[in-house]
Amino acid sequence: MLDLDFNQLLQDHPELVWQSLLSLLSTLIAGITIAFVTTFYLKKKDEVTRVAGVILEKRINSEQVILDFLEKASYSLELPAGESQDLYRLMTEYELELPHGKHLQHAQVFSSNESFQVFFREFEQQVSRHKLWLSKEVRFHLELMQAYFSWMNANLLMTQRVPLPQDSPLTAEENNKLSDKLILIQGISLDNEIKGFIAHLEVLMVDSIYRLKLNRVKHSMMRNGFLNRETKKMLKILARRTLLGEQREKMMALVIAAVYGLKGIEPMDVDIDLFVDS
Repeated sequence: MLDLDFNQLLQDHPELVWQSLLSLLSTLIAGITIAFVTTFYLKKKDEVTRVAGVILEKRINSEQVILDFLEKASYSLELPAGESQDLYRLMTEYELELPHGKHLQHAQVFSSNESFQVFFREFEQQVSRHKLWLSKEVRFHLELMQAYFSWMNANLLMTQRVPLPQDSPLTAEENNKLSDKLILIQGISLDNEIKGFIAHLEVLMVDSIYRLKLNRVKHSMMRNGFLNRETKKMLKILARRTLLGEQREKMMALVIAAVYGLKGIEPMDVDIDLFVDS
C-alpha cells in the first residue's frame, strides 16, 4: 500500500518529492560534516592541550633545576679585611669595578680557578640537558651567560700567551696561582653583573611559563659555524653592553703586568706577591 501511495505521489507531484528527498539528503550530509569537523576540532584541541601540558611541566622542571644550580653557585663570600687590602689597592690601581667598595664580595665559584672550571663545565651540561624544553628567550639568555663565562675563562688563558724568553717560561704551578688570583679579581669586579644576569633569567623563565608558546625554535646557534644573526647579537652585547667587555683591556694590562713581574723581566708597580702567595 505504501509503495503504491509513494508511486502515486511521485506521479502526481514529482518536483515536491524530489525536493523533499534532496532537502533530507542535504540535511543528513550537513549533519555528518558538522559532526566530523566538530569531532576533529575537539580531538585536535585536546591534543594541543595535552602537548602544552607536557611542555609546561617539562619547562617548569628544567627551569627550576637550572635556576637552583645558579643560585647555589652564586652564594656570596667576602674576603676578610686583612686579606682584602692589597687586592683592593691592586684593583683600584687598574680601575676595575668595585661594586661593594672595600668589601670584596664574590660568588663562591670564583674562589679558585678549579672551582670556576667545575662550575663552568656543569653549567654547560645543565643547559645542554634541559634546553629542549626552554623558550627561545630563555635559551638565548643562557647561551649569552655561557659566552660571558667563556670570556672570563679566556682572560685566564691570556697568561699563557704573554711573550716570555724561551729560557724562562711560565710553569704550571705559576700559571695556576695566577689563574686563581685572576678569577677571584673577576669574580669580585663582576659580582653585581653576574647576579643581574641570574635575576633577569628568573624573570624570563616566569614569563615563559605564563606566556607559553608552542612554536619551535627554527634556528640553531651552530648555524653557519656561529656566523649568524643571534651570535652577532650576542657578541655585540658582550662587547658593548657588559662590564666584562668594558674592562677587557684593563684585565689584559693586569695579566701582562702580573706575568712579567712574576718572571722579573722588568720592574713593575704591581705587587706580584699578591698573585703568588697561597
